[in-house]
Amino acid sequence: MYYADIQMIFSNNAIEYTIRRIAEIAFPQKECRVELGDVPTLVVDQNVEMKFIRPDDSNVELLYNGNLCYSNINSFDNKVSLKVFSLPENDSPFSFDGKCVHVNFDMLGISFLLLSRYEETLTEHRDKFGRFCYEDSLCCKYELSDIPIVDEYAMLLRRFVQASFPNFVVIRREPKFIPTHDVDFLFRFPNFGKAVKTISGDLFKRKRLRLSFKSLSAYMKSLRNFRQDPYASAVYELLKVSIENKLDSRFYFKALRNKYFDSTYNILSPKSRECIKDLQSQGVVVGLHGGLYSFADKIIFAQEKSMLETVCGREVASVRQHFLRFDVRKTPQVWQECGIRSDSTLGFPEREGFRCGTCHPYPLYDIENDCALEVIEHPLVVMDTTLYLIVCAICMTGARLSRATSLCCGTIPQCSASWKVGIRMCI
Repeated sequence: MYYADIQMIFSNNAIEYTIRRIAEIAFPQKECRVELGDVPTLVVDQNVEMKFIRPDDSNVELLYNGNLCYSNINSFDNKVSLKVFSLPENDSPFSFDGKCVHVNFDMLGISFLLLSRYEETLTEHRDKFGRFCYEDSLCCKYELSDIPIVDEYAMLLRRFVQASFPNFVVIRREPKFIPTHDVDFLFRFPNFGKAVKTISGDLFKRKRLRLSFKSLSAYMKSLRNFRQDPYASAVYELLKVSIENKLDSRFYFKALRNKYFDSTYNILSPKSRECIKDLQSQGVVVGLHGGLYSFADKIIFAQEKSMLETVCGREVASVRQHFLRFDVRKTPQVWQECGIRSDSTLGFPEREGFRCGTCHPYPLYDIENDCALEVIEHPLVVMDTTLYLIVCAICMTGARLSRATSLCCGTIPQCSASWKVGIRMCI
């Protein structure tokens, strides 16, 4: 196990941060106050008190290694089983002494490790793209991927508080569906040379005569109107779906020019500018799809952001990193210092699920400086590439779909652009 070089994990700032995140989910639009000490306390509406167990740093190694004892209890709606940690034997998860609700298990420990992404500092193992691996996550070790465990804890707390304080009313949120699209490729035929190479490849390399004629026809159409390019038309199809269904869609563009590393289209070309202008005219959020190395380099990130802002004619404040690359020690600080206020990078590349333990937006945490950031994370729950790979593997092995995959499969539009989605589930 690799130990992060931070003296205290569950500092007072970390405890307050975690309690406030749980309170925002459980008690939206309520006035909350956090009192720190040996027994952290949340006070809602001035007179509804909840006391939590303070998590112990010494339990982190046991938890991360999968060896911390846990109990199974029913979720707030009795539909799934939840794991709770450090609950004394024969004790109830919650109790009420007539004045205050007591949380009798460690609700805060795993919640902070997931929300802050501190768990990513507990191992140096990374995949070939330098990403934290699903197999190393607490979600994998405790089978939490299909369950937004932080949200589930918050909903359990809400239910018990309302049972203990009959006059305590909570306003439910409206669920929201947020499709997000990474524009990795914008044009199949960006220029004459590329068109010749593509059509020749269909004919001579892939030896598909019919496909080569189809590509030639598509190229001729794109010459008359770039919006009929096969890749660009996919973007416009996704825009149409968004408008027709009144969705809060977001499109993330690479801010790269020709000959830049990882460049697949020139963001400064007239066609790229016109496409982005069309999206903006429909009120769609246009964000930055950060290049392969921008996730850990402030200079590179700032250059890409500035280039996209030149095209958009306005500030760009949202991002998702290419290949979901993310370094918990560097990336959030890069975003904060460059003026980013919204991200949707944090999902598992290998599978669908709740990497952060929540499907609600929340502020990221700076583990180096032990404080909350202004960057709001919109957790990525599932992406099309992941579903495609999972379904292919299942078809080959005959395995069963997971609960979350079963809910998501069959909803992907037949378009070339990448399609990702975040879903708010516990309201």
